[in-house]
Amino acid sequence: MAYLSVVLAQFLYTLSDVWKKSIFGEQGFSIGTFVRPAFLLALIVAAAGFAFQMHALSKLDLSRTIVMMGLLAIIFSSTAGVIFFREHLNIWNVIGLALACAAIVLVNVK
Repeated sequence: MAYLSVVLAQFLYTLSDVWKKSIFGEQGFSIGTFVRPAFLLALIVAAAGFAFQMHALSKLDLSRTIVMMGLLAIIFSSTAGVIFFREHLNIWNVIGLALACAAIVLVNVK
C-alpha cells in the first residue's frame, strides 16, 4: 500500500500541475488567477497528493520515497507534456530522460 501511495501522490501532483498550467495558459499569471475556483480545485488535488505522500513517508524510508517520486515525476510530467500540451521530445530529450531515470534508480539501489 505504501508504494501505491507513492504512485498516487505523484499522479495527483502531475494532474494538478497539468491543470494549473492549463489555467495559466488560458488566464495568464496574475493574482486574480490564484483565487479562481478552478485554480483552488487544482490546489485541492495537490493537497490530496500530499496526503498520499505523507502516508508513504510514514511507511517507507525518506530517501526511497522521494527518489521514487522523482522517477515518477520524470515519467509522468514528460508524458503529460507530450499528451496534453503537444510538447515534442527530440532524441537528446529522450536520452536525457533515460539517463535521469537511470540515475534515480542507481541512487536508490541499496
